[in-house]
Amino acid sequence: MSWGRTVVMLAAAVLAAASLGAPPAQGAAGSLHILPGHLLGSDYQPDKFYVQQGDGDWELTYTPGWQGDGFSDQVRGTLPNLRAANGVFDDESGRILDHDPDFTAQSNTDEFISNLDSYRQHGLLATDVNLQGGNAGFGGVQNPAFNSDGSLRPEWMDRAAQVIEAHAQRNMVVVLGFFYFQQDQVLEDDDAVRRAVTNATDWLIEHDYRNVIIEIANEYNDDDSYDHEIIHSDKGMAELIRLAQSRFDDADFRLAVSASRFGDGSWPDGAVADAADLALLHCNGLDAEDCADAAAEHQQEHDYPVVVNETNNTEGSYTDETLDEDEAALDRLTATGASWGFMLNQWNQYATCVYDDDCGSAGFDWTLGPDPGANGSGVELLRNFAHGVFDHLEEVVFQPGR
Repeated sequence: MSWGRTVVMLAAAVLAAASLGAPPAQGAAGSLHILPGHLLGSDYQPDKFYVQQGDGDWELTYTPGWQGDGFSDQVRGTLPNLRAANGVFDDESGRILDHDPDFTAQSNTDEFISNLDSYRQHGLLATDVNLQGGNAGFGGVQNPAFNSDGSLRPEWMDRAAQVIEAHAQRNMVVVLGFFYFQQDQVLEDDDAVRRAVTNATDWLIEHDYRNVIIEIANEYNDDDSYDHEIIHSDKGMAELIRLAQSRFDDADFRLAVSASRFGDGSWPDGAVADAADLALLHCNGLDAEDCADAAAEHQQEHDYPVVVNETNNTEGSYTDETLDEDEAALDRLTATGASWGFMLNQWNQYATCVYDDDCGSAGFDWTLGPDPGANGSGVELLRNFAHGVFDHLEEVVFQPGR
């Protein structure tokens, strides 16, 4: 049976109930399904997210019941998320060992997964992971995920499977990116790029991974960072989005597909916007107010969800003032009905100090600190700062006194 833009099949797996307010019950991989309302039909709000557990009814995210209880109304239908681009990272150049001599790809993924429960207990629903990773804070990284012909590297996909299944067990979602800056050159030509999109999407279908949103490329419109025009042009990206969507024509389910743009809060008119199932915004260059204004403008123009999956207001300064700004970004975006996304790159994305030589970073870190807020120094400060933001997320997601 084929999929149209407004029709969705019901999932068939069964998952034990889980609560956001307590350690989550474990369930089967592939049992949680997420889609924007416009893909479900006219009875659903087009710009909100819906989830389904097993063969149950579709309901807005943060609906009391099997998802948990005590939620505030303002977050219903949104998808708060954490940038975790390097969750399946590896570096075939070996340069990562200059910064973290104990690094292994599997131990990094294991540490990321081991912290999901703490993120979820604070109300987080999704993380953003890229097969080709993210900026690790140093040059020369070789994190291909694909072979030159577009076939999949099994070791990368094995780690991706672990991450997706760990999220499914916790009723969480993965925004899975395929391509990242200065890594697409591993693919020999545009046809290899097409094969990579086809192979990665088919892999998701074959594994019945329904708790996923596909992000074809991170900030696709950065012409200087991608070799292949099919990735960095609007025409090419629209083609790749539609290619991924077409792979579900004969599948039993559908996933939403999009791509993100450079960190100025922009979203294009034309081919990419018409092809995408949601808008993915990056707001690194904007303050909380301007980011929320951009999201609100895009919501008025499009009948699908607006998700900010990268915003960072610190610029390497972890103080009470920058913590307030990060919290304000969450508040303002939530008030618009858009989905907030948190990036603290010096904490979990950079393996070396980028902003400040004394930052203490010596590898990717996924742990929340014991003293939430702008407290301590070095690694302790980064962990505590991240925990301070997560504590505010908990205040936004849940009603007082739950």
